[in-house]
Amino acid sequence: MIQTANDAAQGSVATTVYVEGVRTETIDCPHPAEVTQDQMLSLVKLTHGEKKKELETLLRAYAQAIQKDDPELMYQLGTAFFYRRFFNEASELFDRVLHTLPDHHQAWNYLGMTWLAVGQTERALEAAKRAAEQRPGFADYRNNLGEAHLAVGQAVPAISEFEQAISINMYYGDAYFNLALAHLLEASRGGSQGRAVRLIEKVVECFNKAAMIYPDYRRHSDYEEGMRVLKRGDFARALELFQSVRDAKKERHRREFAAYYMRFVLYPEWVTEKSVGDRVLFLEQELRRNPGYVDMQTELAKCYLEQSRILCQKAARQFGRVADTHPGMPGLAQTIESVSQVQQRMDEIIRRIARKG
Repeated sequence: MIQTANDAAQGSVATTVYVEGVRTETIDCPHPAEVTQDQMLSLVKLTHGEKKKELETLLRAYAQAIQKDDPELMYQLGTAFFYRRFFNEASELFDRVLHTLPDHHQAWNYLGMTWLAVGQTERALEAAKRAAEQRPGFADYRNNLGEAHLAVGQAVPAISEFEQAISINMYYGDAYFNLALAHLLEASRGGSQGRAVRLIEKVVECFNKAAMIYPDYRRHSDYEEGMRVLKRGDFARALELFQSVRDAKKERHRREFAAYYMRFVLYPEWVTEKSVGDRVLFLEQELRRNPGYVDMQTELAKCYLEQSRILCQKAARQFGRVADTHPGMPGLAQTIESVSQVQQRMDEIIRRIARKG
C-alpha cells in the first residue's frame, strides 16, 4: 500500500510504502512555504503516481525475471527487493538462483541476510554458513555468519566469526561492534565479578574501535546511554541499547543502497556518466573507511567498467561526428571499426563477469 499526504508542519509531501502492513520507507518531498491548494494537490498526486509507477515496475521486473529464469538477473533483482524490504520476493529469487547455481556464494550471503531480516534465524544461519564455506576469506561473510550465530543466541561461535572477520580486515568497524555485542551476550548470562569487569573492558574497547572507524555509531542517542548502562553492569539492557544502534546503522545502509539498486537494476537507461561517477566517489569514500566490504569492492569494480563503457560510447559518437564532417580522413574507417570492436569486447566482459558473480 502507498500512502501520500502533505505534512504541513514539515513543509513536505510524505509518501509512505507499506508491505504486508509494515512500513518499509517514507520519502519526503519538500515544497515551498507559499503554495496554493491546487499546487499542493497536484504535487501530492504527482509524488504518489511516481512511487506507484516505481513499485509497479519493480513487481513487473520480478514477474519477468521469474519467467526468464536467468540466475544473474534474478540475483540482481533479488538485491533490489532486499534493500526495498520486499523480503518474500527477495528470498524466492535467491532460492531460484541457488536451485540453478548452488555455488552462487553471493546469493547464499543475501539469502542469509534476508532470512535474518524476517527473524528466520535458523535458516539465516544455514545460508550464512554456505556463503562462508564457499568464500572463507570474505570478511563480510564471516561477519554475517557471526550475526546469524548471535541471532540464535550462540555467543561463542559468533565471537569466533567476528574475530576471523577482523583478522581478514583489521579496519572492519561493523565486526568490532558485533564482537562487542557477542561479548555482551555472553556476559548477560552471568559469571564471576572479576570476569564481568574484564568483559566490560573488552566490550568498551571493541565499541571504541568500531566508533573510531565509523564515527556515526556515537551519534545515535542510545550509544552513550548504552555505555552508562554497561559500566553499571546491566549487560542485558546494554545489549538491547547497542543492538538498536547497530540496527539503525543497518537501516541507513539499506536506504542508501535501495535507491541505487532501483536505478541501476530497473532503469538501465538512467545510467549516465554523472550518475556512475557520483556512485564511484561514494563507494571510494566508504571503502576508505571500511575496505572489507566485499559487495562494495565488487560494485566499485563494476562501476569502473561501466565508466569505461560509457567513455567508449562517447568516443564512438565523436568519431562518428568526425566522419560526418571529414569522411575522407585517413585511417578513420579503421579507427571506427576498432572502437566498435572494443565496445563489443567490453560488453562481453561485463556480461561474463555478471554470469560468474
